[in-house]
Amino acid sequence: MAKRIVVVGGLAAGPSAASKAKRTNPECDVVLFEQGEYISYGICEIPYAIAGEAPVDKLISYTPERLREEKGVEVRTLHRVEELLPTKRRIVVRDVASGKITEERYDKLILATGSRPKLLGVVGEHARNVFTVKALADALILKQYIDEEQPKNAVIIGGGYIGMEMADALTTRGMNVTLLHLYNLPMNGLEREIRERVRAELEKHRVHFVAYAKTEGFIVDKTNRVTHVVTDQGSFETGLVVLALGVEPNSAIATKAGIRVGPRGGILTDQRQQTNIDNIYAAGDCCAVKNLVTNAMSYIPLATLASKQGWVAGENAAGGAAVFRGAIHAIAVRVFGLEVARVGASSEEALASGFDVVTESITAWSKVAMMPGSKKLWITAVMDRRSRRLLGVNVVGEEGAVHRANLFAVGIFHRSSVDEIAQWDLVYSPPFTPLWDPVLVTANVLKKKIGSPT
Repeated sequence: MAKRIVVVGGLAAGPSAASKAKRTNPECDVVLFEQGEYISYGICEIPYAIAGEAPVDKLISYTPERLREEKGVEVRTLHRVEELLPTKRRIVVRDVASGKITEERYDKLILATGSRPKLLGVVGEHARNVFTVKALADALILKQYIDEEQPKNAVIIGGGYIGMEMADALTTRGMNVTLLHLYNLPMNGLEREIRERVRAELEKHRVHFVAYAKTEGFIVDKTNRVTHVVTDQGSFETGLVVLALGVEPNSAIATKAGIRVGPRGGILTDQRQQTNIDNIYAAGDCCAVKNLVTNAMSYIPLATLASKQGWVAGENAAGGAAVFRGAIHAIAVRVFGLEVARVGASSEEALASGFDVVTESITAWSKVAMMPGSKKLWITAVMDRRSRRLLGVNVVGEEGAVHRANLFAVGIFHRSSVDEIAQWDLVYSPPFTPLWDPVLVTANVLKKKIGSPT
């Protein structure tokens, strides 16, 4: 009997794991179970599809049929895995359409159950015009609602990355947007100077940012539609509500089966993506990740990491020996005219991890200043005084911010000191970058601030 590898979850990590397993050992039978209708689609592209920048029908990378034909993976959508039976090497699966429950055997199991959006837990949040931005099915309903109902006002609850993207998208669709946030500045995790620039950009584009706003409930009309969002800062009229409160790992079936979890409930694995139970691997947003800057286990739900972890889990389940070292936390978002990027640890995280933190902020040009299209970049960097190691960087600007953040990310990933980064041999070309690239300027300013190494 052929070795049977079962994958639970069909978004980013699951299809990556299934495809890699089949490629590693073509003799294996690989079966993927997904509780929804769709697999392998782009969550990160959803706000841009809502805005009309990207076609919704292009969000799907692989259909079940295509994954079967091109990768040799059997896909069963609308099948929800409800329980793991590790001692029997079986899973309990419910056919969503019929309700029928069966047990499926496995030799190796890969959990890629992803994450779920956080909710407020207040009456009315399941009304027909309240949406999350986490699944393709939700996005399709949201886009249809906007197209048909054409709401004039929208309220977004949450000022993180999704909140920023949706503020941009809904403004683009012609709505008056109010953004409610628990704190005084958006985008927790960025440095204060950068967060202030983000708030200014929101307000520049007429997004009504309400700080220190705690949502207390919704007023719902007879058609099951929210008409007002009630907070401790007042009531806000709306025709549309987006919950952008972040996500949490879908790890309940794992913990019930005795699989260990870590920060915020993320499944703990080793570098091979193996859990504490033999023959069970995990990958993606359901997992905790080793933070390569702080060396702590963190919860960093990003598609880039999910896909990499999926590859590692799939290869190892099929008999390979792949390793996933961890992550530095690299992420970016467009906020109207700004590129906003963060790589590595924040100053707050670095302090909590025992580093002797030094921060510095600089302003530089994306190109030679006199060249057309040259824009200012604002960079805030975090380093450790003792080791002189770069720990984290925020970059914001109208052009070139993400490009510089990626360069910084390489240095942080390889534990580079500011002295090493200052010596990098980078391109100089007036239409693209100055003689002294902002990355080099940042490193040299940090060197000057802390003095020569002893």
